[in-house]
Amino acid sequence: MQTIKVAKLSEEAKLPTRKHPQDAGLDFYSVAAMTIPAHSHAIVPTGITIEIESGFVGLLKPKGASNHLLGAGVVDAGYQGEILIKVVNPSSNELIINKGDAIGQMLILPILTPAVEEINLAEIHHSQTQRSDGGGIVSQYQTTSPSKKNEDGIL
Repeated sequence: MQTIKVAKLSEEAKLPTRKHPQDAGLDFYSVAAMTIPAHSHAIVPTGITIEIESGFVGLLKPKGASNHLLGAGVVDAGYQGEILIKVVNPSSNELIINKGDAIGQMLILPILTPAVEEINLAEIHHSQTQRSDGGGIVSQYQTTSPSKKNEDGIL
């Protein structure tokens, strides 16, 4: 059985858990109570530090039943600090997080870390795909007017 090393940075911290042994994600818990205003975000401390082995990455994702989003959550193998989770509240209501609430889950995945090699523009993309350069996040924001937000204020 594989293991991941974790340590509490605070006596009040709760170790990450899986609700079921086969669950992919490790649940992380808030070590502090806080209120996140509508259309806002906060950095939520977990009081936990972990040791991710080289060749792996931790990806923080929202809990399935949560009514909030998580900001970018990549935890590299070299990171040695506290796991802090950016919680985004896109709703029109404040979000209350209680001490001990499960706020996110971490997936530990193997990764490749290829070296970056710069080549001449004429040497790249020799065959055209159906996708071409459409459908990327950049083109989405280039064609979306800032005045076209949904009721939660999101583009």
